[in-house]
Amino acid sequence: MNNLTDENLYSQGLEHYKKKQFEISLNFLNKIKNKNLNTLKLISKIYIKKIDIKNAKVTLNKILILDNENLFALNQLGDLNRIEKNYLNAEKFYLKSIHYNKNFALGYFNLASLNEERGNLELAKKYYLKVIEIDDKNYAAYFNLQRIEDNLVTDNTIEKIEQNLKTNQDLNDKNIAYGHFVLAKNYRKKKNIHMEIKELSKGHEIFFNSDPNNKDAANYWLETLPKMLNKKFLFENNNKDKINSINIEPIFIFGIPRSGTTLVETIITSGEKKIYNAGENLILQKSMQNSQINKKLFENKESITLDVSFLRKNIISNYMREFCIQSEKFMFIDRTMTNFFFSEILLELFPNAKIINCKRDNFHNFIAIYQQCLNNLPWSHNVENIKKYISIYNEKLKNLKINYNKNILNVELKKLTEHPKQTSKEIMSFCKLKWSEKVLKYYERKDLICTTASNIQIREKIFKYDSKKFLAYKEYFGSF
Repeated sequence: MNNLTDENLYSQGLEHYKKKQFEISLNFLNKIKNKNLNTLKLISKIYIKKIDIKNAKVTLNKILILDNENLFALNQLGDLNRIEKNYLNAEKFYLKSIHYNKNFALGYFNLASLNEERGNLELAKKYYLKVIEIDDKNYAAYFNLQRIEDNLVTDNTIEKIEQNLKTNQDLNDKNIAYGHFVLAKNYRKKKNIHMEIKELSKGHEIFFNSDPNNKDAANYWLETLPKMLNKKFLFENNNKDKINSINIEPIFIFGIPRSGTTLVETIITSGEKKIYNAGENLILQKSMQNSQINKKLFENKESITLDVSFLRKNIISNYMREFCIQSEKFMFIDRTMTNFFFSEILLELFPNAKIINCKRDNFHNFIAIYQQCLNNLPWSHNVENIKKYISIYNEKLKNLKINYNKNILNVELKKLTEHPKQTSKEIMSFCKLKWSEKVLKYYERKDLICTTASNIQIREKIFKYDSKKFLAYKEYFGSF
């Protein structure tokens, strides 16, 4: 290997990258003496795949030293700052990219979605319209515009999209999928359920097949992980650490997507007391993957023993790093939807944890998911997969409630919208927090950031749940 030229080292690194052998790829790439833009770009991609934000940012900044107008590096740095919730820095990088290239559609799109998350909807609208001005076949921009304001996508535009989709000229698969989602939303607006479902079906199928990794990812959440966790957990405490979980007051919010988790999270964080909010993160999963626990889960055994003290120290340290705090006494919210898979382990680590289980009629929840394009949830693009995921969730929470009833509060979305004052009081009381009118005026907050599909709805007052709008779909999908 020592005799390989830089060119050969890059070729080997690229080959292993394509095989997802990231550590081996890095081993080759890091041996390159004179790292050019292509090498640094590939290295940064690997760190991003590994969710190693620190090293990814270091590598991207090296790219900017060689080329301060590099659009790839500027937008990736924007994305990474966004993940770290450094929104002002993210905006600066995106703005730099469109400063260097006035027709850089991705830069405008990123600025639009960032402002959408921050509630600056007029500015978001402006940037999405700029994307369309540059590229009138960017259907993801149309899709997001529809969410902000329905009438921004006119009948004339819909006709053009329909014609373009028939020819599929110069369109990648994901863009074609978004085109079908735009048409579906238009048919829903006109109450043509049959055509809405037809377009949704096309959109989901194309989107799912656009990425070969989606099949394995969906299988992981629907088959592999449930099987791994279908074991008896035995817990031991080797007392190797001094971090005391009694001082940590976690609130874990679980629920199927589109079940009201964002609303509940926002209500709690709108109260008087400062609560650290981790939002959706991978703290638990990463902590487990970085330990011997992940290896044990793959073992073909009916029961496994976990060292509580080691895992607790690891996880709490990661939360402290997330919030940039030193104190071992704090309250926080974690709304990572997939944490329910590890719920027994969580409650062993944090015996005083509060779990809020957000619930919604199963069929209504199913339709609400299918009507969206949840691009980071591969299982959400198939009817049977959605149903299976909901069933797995319900079974897991049913068993959890039997053993940990005092730790769990069920919050029905319908009840929350029909009786917001009463239900919000129950939520705050369960969390041992003081209730005030402020919690129901969350939409007045200037610091409200929302990265979920609810980021438009959360800017408004709670509106009463409408069960009737789902009745027409029974004909096409039957009972859940």
